[in-house]
Amino acid sequence: MTDAAELTSIRLASEADLPAMVRIYNESIPGGWSTADLRPVTVEERRSWFRRFSSDKRPAWVAEIEGQVTGMAYLTSFYEGRPAYDATAEISVYVDRDRQRCGIGRQLKQFVISQCPRLGITHLISMAFDHNQATRRLNERLGFEIQGHLKDIAQIGGRKRGLIISVLEIAQSPDHLRPSGASASG
Repeated sequence: MTDAAELTSIRLASEADLPAMVRIYNESIPGGWSTADLRPVTVEERRSWFRRFSSDKRPAWVAEIEGQVTGMAYLTSFYEGRPAYDATAEISVYVDRDRQRCGIGRQLKQFVISQCPRLGITHLISMAFDHNQATRRLNERLGFEIQGHLKDIAQIGGRKRGLIISVLEIAQSPDHLRPSGASASG
């Protein structure tokens, strides 16, 4: 297994990254751990979704190891279109199936947290299925606090799943969260 801590770079995603992003996202669907989508998405279906990201407000980033996209993270607005929530965003992180459990998800999440002050984000929301213990542990280590549990809200693979809603209040100067080895482009 590659030591992701030394080889991962994080940069803004471009539309050229969309095929890799879709591949990684689609890998997460069959396991039912990370998304409530039940069927794979296509690059064409995701094109308009991708074009809604903006580097100055709600970016999407990719993680690379040796030039290969191995993960992605992006921010979406909470209750988009309602200005009172402009300083709140939801974080989503997905990692290539073959690169999971080597720190890429943690690096991506730390990097996004470090970018929040620049983006005017004061509260970061992370939603995870209640059976996804890895995300719950990572969120806890990064200071997210559980604010809600919607029990049995999803039906995935014939099983009812709940959703844990965790929130991180963003510090004014989160430089201590910048992952080592990750570039600061964003």
